[in-house]
Amino acid sequence: MGCGASRAARRDFLLADSQRNESGRVLKTQFRRKDQAKPDDGARAPSQNLTPGRVTALEPQVKRANRFSLYVDDHFALGLSGYVAAGVRVGQVLTRADLEKLAYAEQLEQAREQALRYLQVRPRSERELRVQLRKKKYSEEIINQVIARLNDVKLVGDRDFAKFWVENREGFKPRSKRALQYELRQKGVAQQEIARAVKKVDERDSAYRAAHAQALRWKELDASSFREKLSGFLARRGFDYTVTRETVKRLWQEVSGKPELEQDFEME
Repeated sequence: MGCGASRAARRDFLLADSQRNESGRVLKTQFRRKDQAKPDDGARAPSQNLTPGRVTALEPQVKRANRFSLYVDDHFALGLSGYVAAGVRVGQVLTRADLEKLAYAEQLEQAREQALRYLQVRPRSERELRVQLRKKKYSEEIINQVIARLNDVKLVGDRDFAKFWVENREGFKPRSKRALQYELRQKGVAQQEIARAVKKVDERDSAYRAAHAQALRWKELDASSFREKLSGFLARRGFDYTVTRETVKRLWQEVSGKPELEQDFEME
């Protein structure tokens, strides 16, 4: 699947998620005692209280959209997203096991939302997502479930990520196949997907496009200085001796209008 299709799938998934949350909205109830204070939404959220009992209120949080406060026997139990709260009703008796399941479902939903926010910036490799979720202190069990769900709906996958990465580099910061392969390995992409992604990269074309702007910038330099600067630039982009030498000679002739001076372009 191409990057365009991935972006379309991501938009559809986010839209479906928004519609799901709207359908799960729970209205404020009349089962709370008037003398029972509401939590301050602007302050630190109260800690969870998983003591069993009867649900006496499920109230929207004022400052956090699509979030609800669950009260059991008039005591705050835990905060829930609209999706998780949709499965709870006032008057329902909840055991400790029930409350633990709600807490787990809420953690899973928060991890999923965190992953979706991270994906909104650009496609990510599976390793990148795992690292990000670990930073947020989610368990491996939660992370595995989130990754599996995102794989199911084609929102994460090393093949599409590698294709995106190479196309992005080729469009804005061309570099050698070797440099691209190194970057993708650092992102945790499988070797077979790396090989597929860089297969069609034309290194001579990439080197020319990468160095053209720099060549114009240095066109007033003498041949030796021009060679030294531009060859260093291309080496830092990962291009090998042969491609670098050919590109430097080609651009020197183009920007200076001078004939080739072979002795000035012997690469060290």
